[in-house]
Amino acid sequence: MTTILLAGGPASLDPVRTLPDGHLPPRLSVDHRSGHEHFERTDGRDVVRGELVRVFRWSYRTAIAE
Repeated sequence: MTTILLAGGPASLDPVRTLPDGHLPPRLSVDHRSGHEHFERTDGRDVVRGELVRVFRWSYRTAIAE
């Protein structure tokens, strides 16, 4: 598994996530409460638990369709 860091978005969203190894999509959607938080991969990196990880920056939110 590959650890990533979500930067921005709601404070109630856990910023540390894992993705399958070798899978770093350009965009990522995370279900959160009554919507989807959308993040975009950046060239930035940060340290999480002693590991250098890729940063995904929050870009926008959409509501869950009914």
